[in-house]
Amino acid sequence: MRALYALCLRGVLLAVPLACAHAEGDPRVASAAEGPLVLELFTSQGCSSCPPADRLLSKLASSDSPADRTLAPLSFHVDYWNDLGWADPFSLPAWTERQRQYARALGDNRVYTPELVVGGATGMVGSNASAVTQAIQRAARPALLAATAAWTKDSVTVTATAPEDAEVWVAVWEDGTSTKVTRGENSGETLGSVRVVRRLERVATAGQKASTAVKVDPAWHATGAVAFAQRADRRIIASALLPR
Repeated sequence: MRALYALCLRGVLLAVPLACAHAEGDPRVASAAEGPLVLELFTSQGCSSCPPADRLLSKLASSDSPADRTLAPLSFHVDYWNDLGWADPFSLPAWTERQRQYARALGDNRVYTPELVVGGATGMVGSNASAVTQAIQRAARPALLAATAAWTKDSVTVTATAPEDAEVWVAVWEDGTSTKVTRGENSGETLGSVRVVRRLERVATAGQKASTAVKVDPAWHATGAVAFAQRADRRIIASALLPR
């Protein structure tokens, strides 16, 4: 595991302006038949290189206004930093395994933080604003997924119809978290995070329509969700935001 920790890349947040979603001819402008582009940041509160990537993801989330919801940023906190002094309270082994699945699909022989995966199709250092912006601009846009959500104070029931070649999943997030870190590489820092994934569950198998109820903790702050259709090669081909 020590060798794995050494793979954390020291990315620097670049002062590159993010693409304006309303600029004429900008590929981020979604048509009515398109869903949001899913962005997955693999991060950890125990990694000193991750806060710049977390801030970049926050910019991407805040740039996505209700009138122009072209992006679906998500933050998955991995657990392979936890024995270096700070156990990330949002980390799960399942998120580490998800990142490993991407590594295999993308032909990478390692996992590292911070990594951003765009549309399930390409990965890069999550704090490299230039690379992230270019990847977003070049990414194939997902179709709009046929999905609905019924929210209560402690659950969300998602109904979706899956494409013939992809399963539908729903990610439920908590927004605007704040954690005072007392140990590890970020000791003494108060770290904020957005779109922290708290649940990821399958809704429908390929070619099927189905519903699933996902538990939501009423204590979670500013929860929301996105449903997406993902193929076996990990590419996300359809998506839909499910606002609360």
